[in-house]
Amino acid sequence: MPSDRPRTSPSPSTSMSRTTRTSPPGSGSPTKQQRRDQAREEAREARVRQERARRRRRVVVASLLGLVGLAFVAALVLALQHSRHDAALAADVVHPDPSPALVDVAVPGAADAGTGGVPVSAAGVGVPGDGVTVDLYLDAMCPYCGILEQVNGEDLADLVADDGVTVVYHPLSILDDASSSAYSTRAANALGVVADGDPERFPALVTALFAEGTQPAERSAGLDDDELAALAHGVGVPDAVTDGFTARTEAGRTFAGWVAAATNLAPRDERGRVTTPVVLIDGTAWTGDFRIPGALRAAIEAAG
Repeated sequence: MPSDRPRTSPSPSTSMSRTTRTSPPGSGSPTKQQRRDQAREEAREARVRQERARRRRRVVVASLLGLVGLAFVAALVLALQHSRHDAALAADVVHPDPSPALVDVAVPGAADAGTGGVPVSAAGVGVPGDGVTVDLYLDAMCPYCGILEQVNGEDLADLVADDGVTVVYHPLSILDDASSSAYSTRAANALGVVADGDPERFPALVTALFAEGTQPAERSAGLDDDELAALAHGVGVPDAVTDGFTARTEAGRTFAGWVAAATNLAPRDERGRVTTPVVLIDGTAWTGDFRIPGALRAAIEAAG
């Protein structure tokens, strides 16, 4: 007997669920094989990208190494050129024998033939006085020598003028290797030329060489020859004398041998080394502090 219940249509959700369940396989998402293939392709592409990146890095590194190598070679060539220039300059300036005998070299007219020092007294340059004798061993590039002269120069000049003190200057060349131009020898040679040709200007040139702001720093090239000549002109040395600053013989500049001999004759420390500055008062080493104004003067006056 037919039922008299009304027929109902399936709900939309039921219909949709059934439709989803009955979709044919592979119609919307990749299969396992496709996913494997895709993964392999992505891995291959990643490897290709990595290999390209590695190649780029190798090219960059090789280029940088090449540039560094070129820079190194250029620096080496420049250093060799400077070294050859310095060696050639030193050969032109410095006496070939580092320790010649004083009797075998040219000595400035105002220098003592036995010690090589240049005495300065009230009687003049080259003439020792009859009072206390103060020997100063100095190198034109030595910063402490500059301090000694800057602090004590006026006191020494006063003692020479008024108290019969003789100051004997010994220009040395222990710091030639501390410049690229054998400055210690060039400056000492200039002093020798002035002591020989215009001795009364010698003390003023000593003061000028060690003046603050003028004395070159250690490990620098130092003043060049024109600057040395200008410095001498500034204290009244004429061209006829300064022209001799660059005169040379077969054994370096005119008084390079005197400088080398004086350096060899200088007092040595407990290790056998020549150092600067050294102060002797009547032949005895003074070990006070020359940086203290008046300390050296007091010691000289006490010795008199």
